[in-house]
Amino acid sequence: MIEEIYKRVWQLSPSVGQRDSYTALNNLTQQLIQLYDQQGRLDEDPFNPTRLRKLSLPVDQIKRELKNKTCIVTGGLGCVGSTLLQELLSFELDTIVVLDIASPPARAIASNVIYVKCDVRDFSAVTTIFKKYKPEFVFHTAAQRDPGYAELHIYETVSSNVIGTLNIVKACEESGTVKQCVFSSTGKASRYFTQEVYAGTKKMCEFILDVYARKSTVRYCMVRFTHILDNSLMNQQLMDECDHDDFIAVHCPGKFVTAQNVTEAAYLMLNTLVYAEDKQCNFLLVRNLEWPVESLEMALYYIKRASKSIPVIFMGNPVGYTEKFFRGQMDWSNPQELNLLINVYEQRYRRYNQDNDIIISHIAPVNENILTKALDRICSATSEHDSKTSLIAGIKALVRDSLNHVDKHDTVNILNWGLQQRYLEIEKAKMSDYGEIIPMMFESLERSEYYSQVERLLYQKV
Repeated sequence: MIEEIYKRVWQLSPSVGQRDSYTALNNLTQQLIQLYDQQGRLDEDPFNPTRLRKLSLPVDQIKRELKNKTCIVTGGLGCVGSTLLQELLSFELDTIVVLDIASPPARAIASNVIYVKCDVRDFSAVTTIFKKYKPEFVFHTAAQRDPGYAELHIYETVSSNVIGTLNIVKACEESGTVKQCVFSSTGKASRYFTQEVYAGTKKMCEFILDVYARKSTVRYCMVRFTHILDNSLMNQQLMDECDHDDFIAVHCPGKFVTAQNVTEAAYLMLNTLVYAEDKQCNFLLVRNLEWPVESLEMALYYIKRASKSIPVIFMGNPVGYTEKFFRGQMDWSNPQELNLLINVYEQRYRRYNQDNDIIISHIAPVNENILTKALDRICSATSEHDSKTSLIAGIKALVRDSLNHVDKHDTVNILNWGLQQRYLEIEKAKMSDYGEIIPMMFESLERSEYYSQVERLLYQKV
């Protein structure tokens, strides 16, 4: 029954502006609310467990690192940056410099907080700030974070995220004072390969930090965020449409998101001060992320809570959200510990913090020479097309090389888990839906003893 309702919603969504279609969509939406209600899915806000979740914080250890020191927070006026700033106030720092592209507030929130307006793409301005304030710690959160916007404003996104991060890293290297730099990444960077601009920029940034960490006296560390509720583009859009529009648009049924709260995000960044290592760029992420929440479920919850009679429509996945989930992304040898933010290669290095609520790992190392060539091309791009071409080509070259150095047994498992015929049939998927990573993985196994273990997958009927 529910599949038939989905089918009808798909059929009627393009004509939501017509009276008969609008009435029919409204009725279908009410039927969905009843069905979801019967399953107990709309009794409370599906994201409540995420909002209430707390992460451990070794306060004493962090205070020993930060007390009487100077730190820089890039993007410090944003959601994560401003929350991190509030937390930093309790660690008795000498100076906190908030570096942001936005204009500073009229008054600082504390006497030891200094606001500086600066675009991280401006290397000269960034290095001047580092020389002036001589920070020991840098928390880099400045970025263009909207995946949909990224596909329409490629040059801006690539320059802000990749070149901006490269500028921060170079400023750390030249400073002579920075002990540690912490970068805010995304779970999307755990994809083996991506052609989406936002995810690609973050993946390239992870490569930058990996290479610099292995050769620098500065400790580099990262955190991987997932959907942060407090600045969720999806959640805000659903609430706004419920309050002000005649219908709510979701991408499609069965579109699930994992989430965390912004305090967890700030705590992750602070925990890096304890779990960073010399010559190794670790990343940290929340271990227990709860069960993913369906965007359609959230839309129905908001309609029910508001006691409104408006329909849900399906609009399909927009650019920036089109890549199909690959089952081989996750390590199925231990299903109880599945986590969408860490891939199979990274699982090999996985460990936990003292309180067992944070995963600590690192990416598979990449080649410095290949990275340098990729960054040179990215930095010389002057157009939207060149920016995307150089970004994707760089990622592809780095991933292709790294696949030759990872454990090939992991590659075999990834292909077997991700390309099992029964799951492809359930997903109505084919190998080509997962882009260029599948051919690259097969290529990395050629002329090895492992190739015979996956060759049959090439000839499946799907």
